[in-house]
Amino acid sequence: MLKGSSEFAPILLPVGALSPPVEGVHACTTILVGKAATVDGSVLMATSCDGNIMGRVYVLPDKEYPRDAKVRMFYDFPAPSTWEEHECQLKKGYTFVGHLPVEQTYRCIFAAGHLADSVTGGINEHCLSIGIEYQGMKPELVNRKGIVSTCSNHWTTSLIANGLMRAKTARKAVRLMGLMVEKYGFTYYWAPTAGCAVPVVDKKEAWIMEIFGPGENWTPGSGKPGAVWCAQRVPDGEVTCNANRSRIGEVDSLNPDDFMASPNIYSLAEELGLWKPGKPFIWYEVYGAAGERANSLREWTVLNSLAPSLRLEATGDPKKDRYPFSVKPDRKVSVQALTLVMRDYYEGTQFDVTEHPAFNPDGKRSPLARPFGSRDLFDLVGIKPERCIGSETSGYVYISQIRDWLPDPVSGCMWFTLGPSFTSCFAPVYSGVTKIPESWSRRPNFTRIDQTQVQWKFQLVKDLAELKYQEAIGDVREVFELAEKRFLTLQTEFEDAAVQVFRKHGAARAERFVTEYTNSCLENVDNAYGELVDYLMFKYLHSYSDVAPPKLTEVSAPTVPVLPSS
Repeated sequence: MLKGSSEFAPILLPVGALSPPVEGVHACTTILVGKAATVDGSVLMATSCDGNIMGRVYVLPDKEYPRDAKVRMFYDFPAPSTWEEHECQLKKGYTFVGHLPVEQTYRCIFAAGHLADSVTGGINEHCLSIGIEYQGMKPELVNRKGIVSTCSNHWTTSLIANGLMRAKTARKAVRLMGLMVEKYGFTYYWAPTAGCAVPVVDKKEAWIMEIFGPGENWTPGSGKPGAVWCAQRVPDGEVTCNANRSRIGEVDSLNPDDFMASPNIYSLAEELGLWKPGKPFIWYEVYGAAGERANSLREWTVLNSLAPSLRLEATGDPKKDRYPFSVKPDRKVSVQALTLVMRDYYEGTQFDVTEHPAFNPDGKRSPLARPFGSRDLFDLVGIKPERCIGSETSGYVYISQIRDWLPDPVSGCMWFTLGPSFTSCFAPVYSGVTKIPESWSRRPNFTRIDQTQVQWKFQLVKDLAELKYQEAIGDVREVFELAEKRFLTLQTEFEDAAVQVFRKHGAARAERFVTEYTNSCLENVDNAYGELVDYLMFKYLHSYSDVAPPKLTEVSAPTVPVLPSS
């Protein structure tokens, strides 16, 4: 056991991420867009972590290790589901499970979530960005002996943390994570009966990697791969998505440009009776689960929003509703287009619950009509809310925008927010950032409301907006839409200046430049959302708000740092 060690203190990533079969965990959504399908030639990844609990974003510095160094690996199980369980786990300490060869790690901007802060996404200094998707798998694949997971309670056994810390490109990250699950065995930390999808993007490519267990008979030291996995590249001119169920279909194992897989991709299926040679091999049919209504509806939403000319149909039956792995969008995709999709709640479709007659008495929309919120209200009016992309359960949402023509400090921009997308504001976080404001980077206080943390402000804005949703959401949108428009308008000017700094003064000075700007953006959002909490409380909770109506706040324009003179 390890209760504390200065050797590990800078890089401990104890537990957290996605909860076991809690409702929110099934609503994570990812969108990947190839560079030829975007308005500016960037590679885009939009992803949400919907574990129904707060997260944070912080910087982990790079580190060099002695030659042939082997770092001790730690992993505790099962995952905590309450704060009390988490505290008990911390007192117990970590369990030593092996050694990991590490030569060096890269600086990372980590997105972490759930009770005890495990890494579930982020971007590194070389502009590699990774996310996560829980997804169902065949019960024959379950194995609880694996010691690595997409997001375990220690970085040494976390695939996402290792991918970001030790790889520069998407292909290298996929191979590294693949080798880890093969060698050490895969068990998804938050739901041992499930598999995971790992979206990975870099300056040139976008990939979806899917990982499932090796079956109950696998044991460490057996000489067999400890997981089965496959990764497919998104065509440069197309978009794809994942909404918590397997999406990879036919696998062309003779095409290494577009597919990577574990050596047991066919043999394990045959061994477990999931497939017979000579029959079609469809990855999601062989290893994946059919999924639920919410899985197929969110897939449809993404593809229909970006390629409506395809006229894809949605019945709500996941067994019927299977869509192409990727499609060509009708228009080139932008960051702003992805923010709209990530906020989608089926508005304007037959699945929009705010159109239900119970929310529209006498044909007039009730101010309480909402796509999500209090289950007591939905039970009262007899409506079942639809699980949508713009889920109220998001701990964080971000859109990674990565350009191969810009230097590393400014090449990657992670448009990030710590809260549900439909009420929270996306702000730019650049790959060259070396520090994040403390109100964003500090671990969330789960034991009391803490308005010194922006996570709490985002959550309170969401909760208060639900008091009188139809009116309040207009107030909230006014705040974040103006702010995001400002950020996007300033983007070119700022990045041009950052490139000048890089060329004249080098990477270190450029990193300081983008850190100052990023922190200005984050701090301004933090301040405005603190005022927005007060505004919503006064307007929608106070009985006499009409006596002195509050003034709606706005996010101040960020300060572009002054260019160094020499």
